[in-house]
Amino acid sequence: MSKLDLIYSLAISLIVGLFLLPTFVNTGLSNKLSLPLLLILLFAVLPVVVTLGMIVVSFAAKRFGLLWQFSKFALVGVLNTAIDFGILNLMILLTGITSGIGIIPLNIVSFSAAVTNSFFWNKKWVFQSPKEANFITFFVITLIGLVINSSIVYIITTFVPPVFVESETLWANLAKVLATGVALFWNFTGYKLIVFKR
Repeated sequence: MSKLDLIYSLAISLIVGLFLLPTFVNTGLSNKLSLPLLLILLFAVLPVVVTLGMIVVSFAAKRFGLLWQFSKFALVGVLNTAIDFGILNLMILLTGITSGIGIIPLNIVSFSAAVTNSFFWNKKWVFQSPKEANFITFFVITLIGLVINSSIVYIITTFVPPVFVESETLWANLAKVLATGVALFWNFTGYKLIVFKR
């Protein structure tokens, strides 16, 4: 693990904490913890755990080369997810929209911000493609991921009544978790095999 990898891991974990704040506030999860404890968890514990985890993975990756690239991709994925959720929850908080056709533009904005972030981190750090990555190809792969992501969020929040939770906000976030997981597989495959192929 290089010094740059260490700095990136720490920076990513701090940015993740920053973007998780609107999600915790909007979903009411922040009410279950005191503010000082939440801030300690997000800006002290999380960075230490992430950085130590990446150090451990870097040693294990000496035996399993693809593990290091996948770990960096996963960490960038956590950052993208935090950005996506943070922006979505901030917009839900500001607009009050939690379902229906109105959720689609909110999801597009949050997903697009996460995707833009994803391109730069994946290009410069994760895949370090020797050739110039084509943003148009990246955009097309990501656009398909966006359609998958938004369709799942729309269908679940609009046609499936909340299960296990009473809050429509929590239900929208659970739908987003499922949508993110499905889109993750599509995006990794497309990025690895098409956009950043060596």
